[in-house]
Parts: sequence; C-alpha cells; structure tokens
Amino acid sequence: MNRRQGDHFVRQFRTFVRDLPPWVLVAAVVALAGAACVAQTTAPAGGAADAAQPARMSFLELLLKGRWFMVPIGLCSLMGLAVIIERLLALRRGAVIPPDFMPGLKSAFSHSSQDVSAGLRYCREEDCPISRVAQAALRKFHRPEEAVERAIEDAGGNEISKLRRNLRMLYGVAAVAPMLGLLGTVWGMIDAFQVASDPKVDVINRGPLLGKGIYEALVTTFAGLTVAIPALIFYYYFLGKIDKLVHEMNEVSGEFVDHYLGADAGREGGK
Repeated sequence: MNRRQGDHFVRQFRTFVRDLPPWVLVAAVVALAGAACVAQTTAPAGGAADAAQPARMSFLELLLKGRWFMVPIGLCSLMGLAVIIERLLALRRGAVIPPDFMPGLKSAFSHSSQDVSAGLRYCREEDCPISRVAQAALRKFHRPEEAVERAIEDAGGNEISKLRRNLRMLYGVAAVAPMLGLLGTVWGMIDAFQVASDPKVDVINRGPLLGKGIYEALVTTFAGLTVAIPALIFYYYFLGKIDKLVHEMNEVSGEFVDHYLGADAGREGGK
C-alpha cells in the first residue's frame, strides 16, 4: 500500500513538472542564482586565519565596480523585465482564445443573415484576438466563401503582428546588453593597463593594480550576460507560445467556417 502511494506521488510530481510553463522554471533558476549572488556578503573577521583571507564583496558592491556602464545595462534589464511581464499577461490562452468564445458566438449568431449584427455585437463585447478575426469574417458574411476566408487570413495576420508586439525590443535587449558589458570591459581594461604602465607606480604594486582593474572591468560583461541570457530565453519561449496560439486560432477559425459556411453550402446543395 505504501509503495503504491509512493509510485502515485512520483507520477503526480512528474506530471506537475511536465505541465509547468518553461518560464516558471527559468524564473526559478534565475531567482536561485540571484539569491546565491546576493548572499555573498563580506566575510567577518575572526582569528588570525580569517584575517589572512581577503574580504569578499557583496553582490551589490561588485556591481558598483562597473561604474557608469552599469546604468545602461540596468535600463536594459528594466526594459526586458517590463516586456516579459507584459507579454506573459498578453499571451495567456484565456486572453487570446477564451474557452467559451465559440459556444457564445453560436448562441448569439445563428445561420440566418439577420443575426449578423448580434454576432458582431458579441465579438465587440469579447474584444480578444479571436473575436476580432471572427468579426472580420462576419462583416464579409454576405460575400462568397472565398471572400470570408480571405478576410479571416487578413485579420489573422494583423493579430499575429499584435501578438509579436514588443518582441523586437526584448531581442534588442538580449543583443545590446552583452555589447554594453563588453564595451565596459574594454574600457576598464584600457584604464587598468594605463594605470599599471604608469612609471610612477612601483613594480611591486603593478601586478595587484592590474589584477584589480581587470576583475573590475569584467563586472560589466557579467552584468550584460546576466541580463541578456534570461531575455533571450524568454524571447524564444514567446515565439513558441505565439506559434501554438496561432495554430489554435486556425483551428477555431476552421470551426467557424465549417459551422457557418459549410452549413449554408449544405442547405444550398439540398435545394
């Protein structure tokens, strides 16, 4: 009995993990990595052995070593975070294709042309991507079937463009952030070698000064990659999500055509 319960729990856990959206797993990994970085505080002094070890900086202190190059990288992170949150809300299936849309449309709009206004009013009240596609089809309902299908394709193309809104900005963040980090690193390396090559600096101090300048210069590259990697992951996740939603919208549009235009064609053939 206990073994069966354990197997059932394992199966439920596997199903739960498999059904999780990829962005949840990515957010969990990023949160754990951020918590580990923030947890790096300055080592407390305690004894001769501890005093011999160099004090470690906190994550915030390390970021401040990037100087003013961290400002545009920080702005990129805010822009990327805003786009990610906005697209997560906009690309919910319930916001794009409400599950009760087609049943509601079928109840509001029958096969008679007198109910077209009722169907258009229902689509305007729903105001979602699939309702705007159906609304474009209803406006051409008195035309031949080819005109209705063309209206569905045109409206679907417009809605796909709206679903991809702000994704270029997210891809731009993923591309620009590491470039800004690399620029900061190159600038810091130039500054570090300039200081180390100063003839007024003692030979003994040149190595430590050069090492300090190099690790401070690499901070901006680290920050740029920290911003770019999650942005790029979410970019491709949203592309896959949009492809899936477009496929479902095509299925709903096909159901619309089969239900209304197919029934009308059947009635005309019966005559």
